[in-house]
Amino acid sequence: MSAWINLAAVSKILIFGLLVGASVPTLFALGVRLHITNSGAVADGHSGRARFLVGLSWAIFALVLVVVITGVLFIANDFIGHHTGLYLFGSRAHGE
Repeated sequence: MSAWINLAAVSKILIFGLLVGASVPTLFALGVRLHITNSGAVADGHSGRARFLVGLSWAIFALVLVVVITGVLFIANDFIGHHTGLYLFGSRAHGE
């Protein structure tokens, strides 16, 4: 560890950023693909499969939405806690 850069922290941030930065758009694209694929399935008589794919695509969209909202709330945690007193992800002891 150098005095200027904490390499362990930088590597954790890099790995987490790559995982989340790649997986969330990939999940969204998969949800769009599943939603589009079943649009013609009802006309072919495969309504059960179409319903399953629609439900799966909406579940993926809901998961992506939860991840995005959690990320925004995590970033704004100190701001929200300062103005409301409600720290969603715990608070840091300021002044120590």
